[in-house]
Amino acid sequence: MKIEMHAHTAEVSPCARVKAKDMITASKKGGYDAVVITDHFNNYILESFQGDSRQRVKRYLRGYEIAKEYEQEVGIKVLFGVEVNIPGGREDFLVYGITPDFLFEFPKLYKLSQKELFKVAHEANALVFQAHPCRDYCQPLDPYLMDGVEVLNGNFLHGGPSIGGDNNNDKALEFALSYNHLLHVSGSDTHNYEDIGGGGIIIPDSVILEKEEDLPEILKGKQLQLIVPEELWRIYNG
Repeated sequence: MKIEMHAHTAEVSPCARVKAKDMITASKKGGYDAVVITDHFNNYILESFQGDSRQRVKRYLRGYEIAKEYEQEVGIKVLFGVEVNIPGGREDFLVYGITPDFLFEFPKLYKLSQKELFKVAHEANALVFQAHPCRDYCQPLDPYLMDGVEVLNGNFLHGGPSIGGDNNNDKALEFALSYNHLLHVSGSDTHNYEDIGGGGIIIPDSVILEKEEDLPEILKGKQLQLIVPEELWRIYNG
């Protein structure tokens, strides 16, 4: 089973150019069996929406809900996640294992510190991964307040799935390998059609993936295979 772990929809993320249905359709054609929708959850986006906190969260869920509506028609599993930006910089964290209800409990998740985000995610049995930690305008944050690292970000605007470009995927992998407790994930960071296929994970078909809550155990499992280019495998192998 091939899973996209980092994808955005044009209905929510203003930097994305592909609408939800088109994105999951293109992902299916690209060989993916599942997509985790991780629209940007930050101050800029949420506070641009009208209404109170609950109404803003409902508006935020539009991309995921549209994709979910077409899940059976397209023939691809659609799962929920978020890419949350925390105060103080441009660093983002991918949160896996939460459901949309989690955001109604924490509608201002983007105002939490890294320590607070880590705590509430763990209380919900979710995992926190720093996204593209070595992108030129980012820096790796506290490794002990995250579960893992996106060691491959395939967004073409930032260099695609290679060690070149401003994603600096090689440095992200080296950071992750410096701490034995950190898990690894790969994602295309889909915003445009050309991003699709740039990353993700592969798991055996025998592994159960029915809902968002299954993702943490999959990410901690030994049967996980990352989609990364050969040049990154050489770093893995020393």
